[in-house]
Amino acid sequence: MKLVYLFVICLFIASCQEPAIKSYKQTKEGIVVNTEDGTLGIYPLADNAVRIKFLKDTLGSLPELIFPTEIPAPVFEVDENSSAIEVKVKNLRVIIDKKTGNISYADPSGKIFLSEKAGSRTLTVDSIMGEKCYKVQQTFDSPEDESLFGLGQFQDGNYNLKGISRRLTQVNSQIALPFIYSSKGYGLLWHQYGLTDFNPADNFILLNKEEQAEGNEEIVEVTTTAGTQRVARNQSLYTGVFNAPQDGEYAVFLDLGDMGNRHFVTIDGKAIFDQTNMWLPPTAGTLVQLTAGEHQIQLICKSDNQPKLSWKLKDNTTTFRSPVAKMLDYVVFYGPSADDVIASYRNLSGNAPMFPLWAYGFWQCRERYSSGKQLVETVKEFRRRELPLDVIVQDWQYWGSRGWGVPQFDETNYPAPSKFISELHNLGAHFNISIWSNPDKDSEIGKEYVEKGRFIPGTKWLDYFNPATRREYWNTLKVNMFDNGVDSWWMDAVEPENDALEGEMTYAGIGDFYRLTYPYFVSKAVYEGQRKTSSDKRVCILTRSAFPGQQRYGIINWSGDIGGDWDTYKRQIVAGLNYTITGFPYWTTDIGGFFRPGPSQYTDEKNQELLTRWFQWGVFNPIFRVHGYMSETEPWKYGETVEENMRKMMNLRYQLIPYIYSEAWQVTKNGSTMMRPLVMDYREDADAVGQAYEYLFGKSLLVAPVTEAGVTETDVYLPRGGKWYDFWTGKEFDGGQTVKTAAPLDKIPLFIKAGSIIPVGPKVQYATEKKWDKLEIRIYEGADGEFTLYEDESDNYNYEKGAYSTIRFSWDNANKTLEIGDREGVFEGMLNERNFAVSLNGQSQMVAYEGEKVVVRF
Repeated sequence: MKLVYLFVICLFIASCQEPAIKSYKQTKEGIVVNTEDGTLGIYPLADNAVRIKFLKDTLGSLPELIFPTEIPAPVFEVDENSSAIEVKVKNLRVIIDKKTGNISYADPSGKIFLSEKAGSRTLTVDSIMGEKCYKVQQTFDSPEDESLFGLGQFQDGNYNLKGISRRLTQVNSQIALPFIYSSKGYGLLWHQYGLTDFNPADNFILLNKEEQAEGNEEIVEVTTTAGTQRVARNQSLYTGVFNAPQDGEYAVFLDLGDMGNRHFVTIDGKAIFDQTNMWLPPTAGTLVQLTAGEHQIQLICKSDNQPKLSWKLKDNTTTFRSPVAKMLDYVVFYGPSADDVIASYRNLSGNAPMFPLWAYGFWQCRERYSSGKQLVETVKEFRRRELPLDVIVQDWQYWGSRGWGVPQFDETNYPAPSKFISELHNLGAHFNISIWSNPDKDSEIGKEYVEKGRFIPGTKWLDYFNPATRREYWNTLKVNMFDNGVDSWWMDAVEPENDALEGEMTYAGIGDFYRLTYPYFVSKAVYEGQRKTSSDKRVCILTRSAFPGQQRYGIINWSGDIGGDWDTYKRQIVAGLNYTITGFPYWTTDIGGFFRPGPSQYTDEKNQELLTRWFQWGVFNPIFRVHGYMSETEPWKYGETVEENMRKMMNLRYQLIPYIYSEAWQVTKNGSTMMRPLVMDYREDADAVGQAYEYLFGKSLLVAPVTEAGVTETDVYLPRGGKWYDFWTGKEFDGGQTVKTAAPLDKIPLFIKAGSIIPVGPKVQYATEKKWDKLEIRIYEGADGEFTLYEDESDNYNYEKGAYSTIRFSWDNANKTLEIGDREGVFEGMLNERNFAVSLNGQSQMVAYEGEKVVVRF
């Protein structure tokens, strides 16, 4: 009787509780809801996207960086009943629970795909450098079978991010992009510019510094922004103990406090972190299965690091936390396909422009070429050996005695730069040059910047938050570089290096509010400057860091100063896939690693094997580029066998350029993605979603790079839903199975999806050497298919004015017919007549094409 009485009392108390929602009003932008905790804004952005803002008192606002133009709200409806307020757009429903204030998100049929965890929306008033701010946090429910991807480029090796703890900061080899895509079909942008913790682990383990590890007096040379420095790799040992409250999977988070050179942690003698490199990010996360009870910890790191180790029992939630913010702010996108999510994100934040045709060829880079003459002679040798090349890269120190990072050529080794750059152009090559964000303050140019207040006070970093700095920096590049014929830019150390905005005051305000955004402004300076200067060259920027919205500034990211071993190579595959699913389509890596083993790399067969496998994978990166610290990276430096294996792969890349360039057009026009984690196309195939080392390159090619030494055959999972063809043998397989495939050292496992139409071009030494007047069109039967061949003037912005052409190929599998549609569009230099060699199952038909529809029957 007493229990019944208590139950009735509890029900009465609950019924008397004030509802979280007090009132709301509708505006043309959305609805504004007054809650017991603050003001909640629900703002539709597109037919499948909505933005959520929550604040208590207005603390001022930050400028809109990700969504730079005013976005008119789509058509939306607001419905209310006794328990909820609902905001509806065409492909998304937002449901606000009146009693709790909790928000859920549903598809048009009403099926919920995402919910805030009840009571998890928090704002805590704080201050930074005397200015008020909020600590903001939001937790979302995450079903047991959900997989999460994105957050940018990280070196911790994690593919599925569900339950992983991460800290989003911008440092060498780590690109923080607060965007995730779920296997449940939604995307979520955490709209913050400052440091963000993902699934923060707040249970800290007491660490005791024991002794220095062996070898602590080793001296090495490393690349720093002040040049090559001799640095001691002192390391120390820490120990600790912690108690796991129950059996389960735990997120463990390592924070060194600053860049390190070793991530090494053991639990009960088993390594859970084990990575060594000249530079490593300050933080890393992992998941580990533990039993309840006491566990012993050992940790090794640099002696000047201040390590912290924390843990969190993994659960079915996802949390974002930002300690310095003006409001809680996030955006939900619903696809369910990743293409629809990313296309919507790019439509709102800016589409990725086309790169010139030559950018999709091979980039030859090393640390470093030492003269204009050496650059020219290297390209000549590539041509003599019939090794295709489109870009040659000048790394740092071309400035000689002019001062560190100054974008001016040393006249002794680079006299008359316009002359040697013209020679490169005459050889069919293009020139990319390294530029830095911290020119020497004592240089001639640096002194001018200092006098005008163009540096962030008290730092060595230019203040790109200031529009005047951006204009002047571009003018410096224009006068010294662009006017001499430089074709593209390699923007190093743009984080700024080592998360340097913390505690600084920028032109825009306190750096902590903008901690992730510096690379955005650096790219903006060069892109907008070059676009105003000329429309004849497409902007092409290789840069080390990024922030949402930056994709509209013509950027390619690369994975930073990574090591050169098998483990690091594998981590780059995962890093690249999680980067491209955040909406940034162009990415590359230092093929072979930046830090390499020294002179032995040229003759050591084990290193040659690693380099060959890495190079094969690089062919199927959006941008194909080699690099290496204190290394001569030209193929012939590694012997005849390596050179020949590389030549085969380079020829394949160039023959696929009509396919690649057409896929690039889909990136620009329709928001597509070239390097595609399998969750993008096979979201409902759990086996495909879990493949960390396979992906689609474009919509047709399944790439399965070899990631271990000594492999001559390997297992490849073929996704469900159709047939697949071995690219090399033509053998047909059913999807939904794992197949054993040959993997000789001169080949990378490749499969083609049934229904694919692949245009194959001629062998060339550079992308524009030959016209596409005799393309092979390969058909892979087994399903209907289509492909659109895209062509334009190769290197200007006339395509934005409609100067391009497309030809649509359609395969009817039942009738075994290929329809080549009418050509649409015109541009200067367009082929009016051409021949296609259409091939199917070893049969080939020559087809004359003059721009009008042709039907080919088999």
